[in-house]
Amino acid sequence: MALSYSTIIVLILLPSALLTPIKPRSCLQARSLTAINSGHYVLFDGTNKPFTTYCDFESDPGFAWTLIESLSLAKAKTSKYRRNFSYNTESDGCGVDWSEYRLSKTRMASVKNSAGSNYFRATCNFNAELDKGLLDHRDYLRVAFCRYNSLFSTSSSYTCATVDYFNVRGYSCRQCTIPIYFGNQNYHMYVDVSRATQSCSRLKIPDTVNNEEAFGRYQNSNSKFRCSNSSTSTTNWWIGGTLIE
Repeated sequence: MALSYSTIIVLILLPSALLTPIKPRSCLQARSLTAINSGHYVLFDGTNKPFTTYCDFESDPGFAWTLIESLSLAKAKTSKYRRNFSYNTESDGCGVDWSEYRLSKTRMASVKNSAGSNYFRATCNFNAELDKGLLDHRDYLRVAFCRYNSLFSTSSSYTCATVDYFNVRGYSCRQCTIPIYFGNQNYHMYVDVSRATQSCSRLKIPDTVNNEEAFGRYQNSNSKFRCSNSSTSTTNWWIGGTLIE
């Protein structure tokens, strides 16, 4: 896995003979230019200001992913990050700290609005030192924005969202519906695992704890779920799209 920081600016020769730099706004755009290896990259927001994030080109064949948030279980429970993505809660620091990293809302929106950004996902314990970053796709969520376009919505309710793939503690489904809570100023967006057994597609997930929460909030968590296995376990949120090669 490449750990060096990379800046990609491609120059295109216009008919006017002026050199105009192309500054990628997402890892998908960086991949379509010259990027090959996963690693830390410098992208540019809607005001052309640079920021550093992690680009994953390997864990999902055919996809390119931009990291927008990574929090340890301990950090996810703090008041600062116990909010959904509609709130501008940017982490301090210049680089990617996997235990405490979050882009500003403006930069998240810039990534989401860039061409080809059609999906979001959540992973557990992504490790840049591992080959492909993930051991497998256990405890994993992938959703198309055309199915659920409420990443920045605020509500105390949930919706039965159709997902591409959902896996919690080894129990998985494809093209099923699961209850995703939008979140608000008091808690992060999350999946209600207990409710998933009773509503939406009514999945058969054994050994759930009361009001079990996955991929966020974590007031009621299951230690068998990788994101909440220990205080240092991380939940990673990404925005991405499919590669056209």
